[in-house]
Amino acid sequence: MVRKGRFFIALFFFLIVLGSSDGYTKSIYEICEEKGISPWRASSIVVMKSKRTLFFYLDGKFVKAYPVVFGKNPQGQKLYEGDKCTPEGVFRIVSKRFHEEWARFILLNYPTWDDVQRHREACAAGLIPLTEDGCIGLGGGIGIHGTYSEALNRAKIDWTEGCISLFNRDIEEFFPYVEEGALVFIFP
Repeated sequence: MVRKGRFFIALFFFLIVLGSSDGYTKSIYEICEEKGISPWRASSIVVMKSKRTLFFYLDGKFVKAYPVVFGKNPQGQKLYEGDKCTPEGVFRIVSKRFHEEWARFILLNYPTWDDVQRHREACAAGLIPLTEDGCIGLGGGIGIHGTYSEALNRAKIDWTEGCISLFNRDIEEFFPYVEEGALVFIFP
């Protein structure tokens, strides 16, 4: 039942993304003012890996899109620590903080129960490298953050260990509007 609910929520945001325009030139405050949206309503984030774009929503309404880069191995689903993949699925924001190197960091609740199940299945199928104690673990610390090198992001070079990276000015812009517990959808 929970999976069906997540699927329909994800489908809803996916359809919104398909119909959204790129409001990249205006500030979140300006866009909210034009659309009559309170900037202090519930936020959500949709990331389309194939479009290399993060779509920011307030109160279920599209507000703005931002270019992003991913883990060094951007194709496919994250299976284990060190695979350099960015996870796909439905996540929640666990915390957010300032960061010396990346300006801002928004921590996601990776791994979720779905990730644990996927890891177990991949381990049983022999798809995950082994250590002395069994399969390599799932890892953690996945989030959305700024960059230490604007040039890498500008060149669309995937450089993270599995996180989603934006230009510092972009994450600084929407950072005040996201709250802990907000949904983050990451699609292939």
